[in-house]
Amino acid sequence: MVTTYDVPMLGVAGDFGHAELALARRFDELHQLLYAKGGIRPTNAAIEEVSKLLFLRLWATRAGDSATIDGHPVGDLFRGQIAPERIVEFTKLAFVEANLSPILGAKDSTGQAQPLWPADEPFRLTQAEVLHHAVRLVDEVVSDEKRGVADPLGTAFDAFLSGRYDHSGGLGTFLTPSGIARAMADIAFGLRDPLSGWDRVSPLIADPYCGTGRFLVAAFEAAESRADAATLAALLDSGLMGADQSPTAIAKSAINLMLYGASTPHVFPVSDSVTAPALDRLRGSLQLILTNPPFGGGKYDNAEGLRRTTTAIPSLGSKGTIDPALACTVRALDLLAPDGVLGIVLPDGIVDGRHFDELIDRAGDLAVAANISLPTSTFALSGTVAKTSALFIQKRSKVSRTVLARVEHVGFIRQAGKAAADPAGTEIPEVVTGIEKALTLGDSPAPLIQISESPLVASIASEALVSLDPSRIDPAALASRSRLEQQGGASLGEYLTARRKQSQKRSDVGLTFVSVLHVDALGVVSWPDAEQYEPTTPGQMAHAGEVLVSLLNPSKLRAAVIPTARERVVCSSEFGVFRSQINPYAVLGLLYHPDVQAQLKPLGRGTSSSRRRISASDVLGLVVPRLGQVELDALGAEVQDAMRNVEEGRSTLFRRYGISAD
Repeated sequence: MVTTYDVPMLGVAGDFGHAELALARRFDELHQLLYAKGGIRPTNAAIEEVSKLLFLRLWATRAGDSATIDGHPVGDLFRGQIAPERIVEFTKLAFVEANLSPILGAKDSTGQAQPLWPADEPFRLTQAEVLHHAVRLVDEVVSDEKRGVADPLGTAFDAFLSGRYDHSGGLGTFLTPSGIARAMADIAFGLRDPLSGWDRVSPLIADPYCGTGRFLVAAFEAAESRADAATLAALLDSGLMGADQSPTAIAKSAINLMLYGASTPHVFPVSDSVTAPALDRLRGSLQLILTNPPFGGGKYDNAEGLRRTTTAIPSLGSKGTIDPALACTVRALDLLAPDGVLGIVLPDGIVDGRHFDELIDRAGDLAVAANISLPTSTFALSGTVAKTSALFIQKRSKVSRTVLARVEHVGFIRQAGKAAADPAGTEIPEVVTGIEKALTLGDSPAPLIQISESPLVASIASEALVSLDPSRIDPAALASRSRLEQQGGASLGEYLTARRKQSQKRSDVGLTFVSVLHVDALGVVSWPDAEQYEPTTPGQMAHAGEVLVSLLNPSKLRAAVIPTARERVVCSSEFGVFRSQINPYAVLGLLYHPDVQAQLKPLGRGTSSSRRRISASDVLGLVVPRLGQVELDALGAEVQDAMRNVEEGRSTLFRRYGISAD
């Protein structure tokens, strides 16, 4: 079997290329038909009816002609042998029987087989034309002898999510692309083989927030090339375990595992995965957890869940609501066995936050083995530009090296609201190969070993690791920094100090307000525009001679000096305000040096690519050309004179064109 990571939806098995894109288009056509003629609202319900049809196709496959309705085999539905006037009623009756069939069920939290839906759950699709179209598509998905897609319900979700999916009432639905899920499974198996020593009975690999079961599917496929048939069969029915607060998601997860041959997959609904007693029984026992938990600031408020989370992260103790990603991460780590691995997708705001650092530092038996920065296109189909990372945490006190990587292309982009193949292809296979190579380095003493530059993969010695952000080891930035250091470069902190923020007061209203947009790419402030600007949010104070540096989106440097003619101004809170020990215009000249800008460009982490942030310490840590006092004075005078000329020229043009600066 050839492993592929280059298809955006499922793409986790076989050599079918972009089959998932084609299937997604088919599901999108069905979605449009369902929405226009099917009478199904909302889109969530449409996905549910597709799930039920897949379930019926499974029943027909497993039971054969013994699965009948009024003497007609259920397989006739998928062979097109049910009359159009009977197809709706036939399907309704068939679903009720299938749901109660003893050969189709999932293990609950106690290990007992249960139906996937409540006994009174109806089949709701009542338009014959739409049902016929859906039946044909489902038959193609399930009846192929050759495995084509791993998670057809996930594909339906991906297609429908980019349409009119209803997120109301929940934490949001953001499916991890299967290429990413499979890559994470392979990397996790490279860190630790969870099958080694397994008794073929106990839960082994889990996703406590499993959704449609995409990570469970990915884990099984990663195991296929590593285990014999008997182990794989046991893995499907006992070794893989999924939980989710959505019963409908659990039904989809069960169906996906059944499509692989599971007889009674171990997936079950819980009221809250963070506190579920059924999961408590597994504490400290799981070898591998792969997951993408719900996230969103201030969305989790379960009292018991908060108590458990704050035990691991005490600084959260005063909060009544937290990001569910924090609670879910703490829970997942609690379920791991010693030396077990957690592969988890988290927002960069969590990975880079103090609460995450506190969690790792306090535990004493947790080590980050790898971190992959993902592009915003990863979850674009779900309607979010969240900037995320795939993080691998091992339950051990220390790892000798940590692998950092960055993916810019995942094989697809969002185009007109739909998935389209990325012309640049995908970097996922190269990143997986690079990480696998990096994991063979063992205890090499080298501080940094670059495996590849594009895509970026590097191995960092634990004692040399200062950040999980791969931008800190960007090759171009490192080259620029090294070039300046070889020339005797200086830290910018030798010339600047960060000033404590002075918030704007009511008495400061009416002062000139400088926003980041008022500063151009050369560090020139458009003072006439700043004087006319009426901000909607308060800013901070800056004084003559101080240096402003935008801490937002460092790929486009915006820095300026407050001239002596302006004693006090208000500036955006997105600026860092610095005091200079030398001519501030010389500092500006140093900042705009190409090798200094190259160091800044890749920095910054945030919730999206357009909101990347750096800190004042990032600015002070830049290496700049080291100049003598005479050279610094000359540079400062040159930049200041040029700024004065630009400002005078701008004022002249304002007067000439009759534009008021008031």
